[in-house]
Amino acid sequence: MSALNRFFRGSIKAKLVKVFVLQILAISVATVLGVYAAAFVVEQVLVREALNGEAEHFWAQYEEDSSFPLPNTNNLRGYFAGEDSSQLPRWLEDVEPGFARHQTPSGREPVVHVSERDGKRLVLVFDEMQVSSLAFYFGIAPLTGVLLLIYVLTWLGYLMSRRAVSTIVHLAEAVRSFDFQEGNFDAFRLDQFVDTSDPEVLALMNALEQFSSRLERFVARERNFTRNASHELRTPLAVIKGNLELLQKFPDLPKRDEVIERMSRTVRDMESLVETLLILARESESKLTWSSVVINDLVSEQFDQVKRAMNKPEIETDLTAECLLETEAPERVLGIIFHNLLRNAMTFTESGKVSVHIDQHSVVIRDTGCGMSETDLERIFEPFYRAHDRSNEGYGLGLAIVSRLCRRFGWPLEVDSELGAGTVFRINFPKARIQSFGGNREGV
Repeated sequence: MSALNRFFRGSIKAKLVKVFVLQILAISVATVLGVYAAAFVVEQVLVREALNGEAEHFWAQYEEDSSFPLPNTNNLRGYFAGEDSSQLPRWLEDVEPGFARHQTPSGREPVVHVSERDGKRLVLVFDEMQVSSLAFYFGIAPLTGVLLLIYVLTWLGYLMSRRAVSTIVHLAEAVRSFDFQEGNFDAFRLDQFVDTSDPEVLALMNALEQFSSRLERFVARERNFTRNASHELRTPLAVIKGNLELLQKFPDLPKRDEVIERMSRTVRDMESLVETLLILARESESKLTWSSVVINDLVSEQFDQVKRAMNKPEIETDLTAECLLETEAPERVLGIIFHNLLRNAMTFTESGKVSVHIDQHSVVIRDTGCGMSETDLERIFEPFYRAHDRSNEGYGLGLAIVSRLCRRFGWPLEVDSELGAGTVFRINFPKARIQSFGGNREGV
């Protein structure tokens, strides 16, 4: 099977040639074998039986009438001899009883049938040359015509098949010649194939165009995202640089600890942002460490970190749980998601309450902050879009990162908001496991 697979490797045109050549060879070999089989049947079966019948008929007539004439036709000649075989032609004197071919002095090899009774010998010599000529005119010649017709039809079939796949071949050449590394997707157009009537080619063309369009959007989105991210990272770097210059210029600055804390918080934010961007830049999640994560513990840990970093004692916080929820996931990815959502809730809540509720399949984060309009709600997952003024903390990437991570790992994210009333985020975990029920935690 491997040898056959190697034989049929190559382009579609090469495969078509090989298939039709094999077809012609198979027909030719079958025809030749059929001719030889027919010749064998004619000689070894039909002629033998015919000569046996002639011999039996002669012996039966000879017993009744010893003067019964020997067969003597254009194709069959009979010889009769007693115990003395000198009455036979010399080339037939030593032939043995039976059925065989023997060479004449002229070089021909007729079929000879020899039978004996009561010491007498009957020799029948059948010259099949005329029969062979008739067989050629009425058998071989028509067969040759049929073969030629088959060859012509096979060639026409090859031409039609080649024409049928030519569109696919041209489509493959168009794809092969396109430089995806260059990224000029405007050059990848398949308009020349629109007029084809082949539904398979149209389906393939549409799939390729959809793939090209999707890839073009993906590349553009990634290019813009990377460019904007590199631009946005300049802001925290500028903060760090300014604070360092301030400390160098005024070593005894009264608010030295506050400046250092601001720098440390900015560095931590940058580290989280860079780590998240690296996760999103990976092609697959195979290099991430997957483990069994207790969602309750991770949410509680991230909630504590955000509260300490934000330092908003005027905001009431609350964490409740219907059950102990566990799922298989990269813990750092889940931590980034919860951290960004909780930080977003605390950032846009001046006073009021931020609560987290864990049910059997999801985590709900609710705040009583300023909320969002319907227009803002439609764009909150766009990179660097802010529903509020730029005086708030953050780089405009948090919710975009959360949305991309949730889509990538199969955790549906829902959001609902009312301007002036607050916002609710719900993350669903379809494959989460319930370890136990109860165990509410209040006032975290």
